[in-house]
Amino acid sequence: MKLFIIRHGQTDANAKEIMQGWLDLKLNNKGIKQAKLLAKRLKKEKIDAFYSSDLKRAVMTAEEVLKYHNKRLVKTSLLRELNFGYLEGISYEKYIETFKCYCLKKHEFRNPKGESYEDLKKRVNIFLKEISRKHKNQNVAIFAHGITNRVMIAELLNLSPEKAAEIRQENTCVNIIEISSKPKLIALNDYSHLNGNAF
Repeated sequence: MKLFIIRHGQTDANAKEIMQGWLDLKLNNKGIKQAKLLAKRLKKEKIDAFYSSDLKRAVMTAEEVLKYHNKRLVKTSLLRELNFGYLEGISYEKYIETFKCYCLKKHEFRNPKGESYEDLKKRVNIFLKEISRKHKNQNVAIFAHGITNRVMIAELLNLSPEKAAEIRQENTCVNIIEISSKPKLIALNDYSHLNGNAF
């Protein structure tokens, strides 16, 4: 099985460095351009199944890629971004200040009325078990979010939460992991398809 783990294109909240979480925002114009460039990059890839977070920004990104593939998109809340609870809509800078007040690392912090790293990990693992059962020996495209992708990659490669936090995920980046007897990382945070054109 080969997994193409992809982050959605840019939204206005991304551009302003605002915590989105479960806020259901659309791609902005730059994000749509990024998704179109991503679609051209992936058009010749053999992809057997397409899964997306059910949030608009991930769905819109996936739909651009699907223009080149005659496949159905499966939307699932299991792939949503970490729920930041009361902290959704605040700036990234304020978010960092908030969890530092608790003297905790990011992965140790539970967002008020939201989720912790462990909550997201449970969701991600349910999803990974589901696709490994349904799509053994197939290629699967997964459209999700920055933190969700980090957790997924960390689970597949057996990385610690600290290592997961170091993984960069730019808008429309592609991560490719081949799973056979042992997971093999083929690409990480690859956004070369943008070529400076929508970045």
